[in-house]
Order: sequence, then structure tokens, then C-alpha cells
Amino acid sequence: MQATWNKGARKAHLRRFLLIFLVSCLALGAISGGVISALQRNEKNQKLYLLESKANDIKDRLDRLTARVHAMAFALMAEKGNPESFDVLAPLVLQGWDENAGDIVRNVALAPEGVVQYVYPLEGNEPLIGYDLWEAAAPNPLTVETLQQGRVHITPPIPLVQGGLGLNISLPVTMPGEEASWGIVAIVVDPDKLIASFGLQELTDHQAEYALAYQDMDGSFVTLVESAPVEQPLSLSFTTENIQWEMCITGTSPLGIYAAAGLIAGIIAVSLLIAYTLNEQFHKKELHQLFRRLANTDSVTGCASRHYVYEALVDKSNGKWRDEKVQYGLAILDVDKFKQVNDTYGHEVGDEILQQIARMAMEKMNQKGDCVIRFGGDEFVLLFAGRTQDEMRAEMEQLLQDVRKITLEERPDIRATISIGGVHPQQMKEQPPIYKNMLRLADARLYEAKESGRDCIRM
Repeated sequence: MQATWNKGARKAHLRRFLLIFLVSCLALGAISGGVISALQRNEKNQKLYLLESKANDIKDRLDRLTARVHAMAFALMAEKGNPESFDVLAPLVLQGWDENAGDIVRNVALAPEGVVQYVYPLEGNEPLIGYDLWEAAAPNPLTVETLQQGRVHITPPIPLVQGGLGLNISLPVTMPGEEASWGIVAIVVDPDKLIASFGLQELTDHQAEYALAYQDMDGSFVTLVESAPVEQPLSLSFTTENIQWEMCITGTSPLGIYAAAGLIAGIIAVSLLIAYTLNEQFHKKELHQLFRRLANTDSVTGCASRHYVYEALVDKSNGKWRDEKVQYGLAILDVDKFKQVNDTYGHEVGDEILQQIARMAMEKMNQKGDCVIRFGGDEFVLLFAGRTQDEMRAEMEQLLQDVRKITLEERPDIRATISIGGVHPQQMKEQPPIYKNMLRLADARLYEAKESGRDCIRM
């Protein structure tokens, strides 16, 4: 009897143990799963930020290239369509004013009435002479429509008549007061060097595989470059001129250490469950605010980032200022020979110069609505709210003088200067004073300042 009872007790004890063990495993497993999910969500938010940041870099690079055809068009209009200065202008456009661009542009061309007659450099590009750009565009109605509307058109990588592949960036030119198009200005971009300039390899430093694709004429997406097949992708679509892009990166990495951390967290999660539940929403909100602040603030200078423009100042859908009551003057500031400073003294010295210039600009531009934006590299965009032309010019002149006084304790021999191209809304006679139009005109003025010897203002 005693033996039978002991046997029954042991069975009951075992059943109770197994039941408690099962319930505990389920509870701890659920908590561990929640922890792992939270880690994955945080990882996803970080990679979404990386994705948007890199998309902004790509748009920035393509904007800088399209600015070259706009600069060439402005110069041609200033000469009333006379192409005689092409031999002087073309090398400058080919080299560009972006010292970090390298030799991305392969050639520059002018096509009066759409037929190429001027090419730089000519050597190796002889087949372009006499090439009819309108005839080449005819098979694609969307291309023809874009050019007829007077807008920039960018092709994907296509075979070139002179051999090899290239992206063609074209812009029709119409002389002031005339209805018929004068012709087309164009540059050809080396696709491999352009892709290399995007810096997509940086994504692999964050354990993310990537792929970049563009939308073809039939609506399908064609992969331009990828590090490896992208699994469980996060994607972002964006547009530059007429091209729709899609960039993907891996959404999550293999669990690995996260799984181990989740199991450990699950063991202690019973006592921390209430605190975890209450803090999760706060943590999500805090992460969202952090990533938004990181996206809107330049980490080196502390001024606004390029992303902030469309986040707070400009309506993406129509390019108009969000606050239409404010009349913004816009200027582009570029540090003269900044690449030479970086190459000679190192990036730490270069960053210190950028920080001092940004601090000076932000201290002087302190009226409500003013904004200093690091546009990329050594370029800043300055937004002057509610200034007259004279007030805006006076503030830029003062900033120009202050920058000349910059001294570095460890390198007292270094002197910094800047060039500024500015535009006031009252100067926008032919185009509405929206952000994109003012940016292009200010960029052309900056180009004039650099061509005039730097360390000056053109407005």
C-alpha cells in the first residue's frame, strides 16, 4: 500500500512539474519572443533611416549633375544662343565645381535644333557630331514629352554611338522671348563611376545587403547594382527628374546573438514584464524622435540636413514653401578649395572649418524662419526669411568677411574663404520663387562666383 501511494505521489508530482514547466516555457517563450521582436523593430527602424539617408545622397549626386546642364543652359541664354564660348565653357562644365565628383562626366555637347554640332572632348566622341537627339528620342513618347516640356531628361545606362554605356542628361534650351526651342544641351555620365560615387558600400558596414533599380519604359524595374540577393527587403521609392528609383536593403539580420539575448531576457522577464509593457510605447516614441532628429540634423556641423528641407520647409508634391507667407531669399555657400584642405591637413581640420563656418552662419541668421542647411560636402544652403535684397546681401558680405578671420589653434597658417551664390524672390521674374527654381538659379550664381576667382558673392 505504501509503495503504491508513493508511486502515485511521484506520478502526481511529475505531472505537476511538467505542467509548471510547460506553462513557464510558454510564458518565457512568449516574453522572449516579444524581446526579439522589439530588437528586430529597432533594427528595422535603423535600416529605414539608413535607406532614406542613402536615397538622399543619391538624389544629391544626381541634382549636382543636372545642375551642370542648367548652368550650361544659363550661360548659353546669357550669350543669346551664340555657341562660340563653348570651348571655354565645356571644360568647366566637364570638370564641374563639385571637387568630390571626380571624372564622372564623359563629355559635354550642344545640339542646335537637336543635332549635335559641338562636343567636348572631341577625341573619341567624333560619332556624336551630326547625331539627331530628337530622332533618337522619337521611339519613346515619354522622352519626347519631357523634352518638349522643357524639363531635364535622364536616361538609364544606354549604348552610346561613340561606344560604351552612359547616362544621358539632356535639357532643351529656349531663348528668352522666343517660343521655339534653340536646341539641347547634354552631358554623358559614366554609369560605373556614378554608381561608385553613391557610396552604397557603406551599407554593408551596417550588415545590410542592398540593391538599386530604376523603372524601365515598360514599367518593370531593372536592377542597376546589388551587393547580393536581398532577402526580407525594406524598400524605398524616390524620383529624380523623370526616373523612378527603388532601393532595397535587408530588413533584418540572422537572429544569432539576438536569439541568445532573447532567451536570457525571457528568464528575467517575469519580474520585468510590467516595466517592459509600460516602457515599450515610450521606447518606440523615443526611437522615432531620435531617428527623425538624426535625419534632420547634420552630425558634423549641427545645422539642418538636406532631409529637413522636405520634412519641414517645402511641400514635396508641388515644390512650394509650406509657409507661403514667408518670402525666402536663398543662397548657396561653398568653401573654396576645401578638397585641397582635406587632402593636405586631413578631414579633422576640414570638419573644424565646416563647424566654424556653420556656427557663424547660424549665429548671424537668427531671425524667425531663417535656416542654415548642410547641403552636402562643403556646400551650405542659407534661407533668409523676410529680408530685402540689400539686407540679404549685407548679411552675406558680413559672413564672407567673418570667414576670412577664421583661425585654427593648431594650424594658424590655414585661412578659409567662401563663395556665395544668392537669389532673392524679387529676382525671380521668369519662374515662380519656389525652392527648386531658386536653388538652380543660386547654383548658377555660385558657379559665376567661382569663375570670378572665388571669395566673393554673386546675386
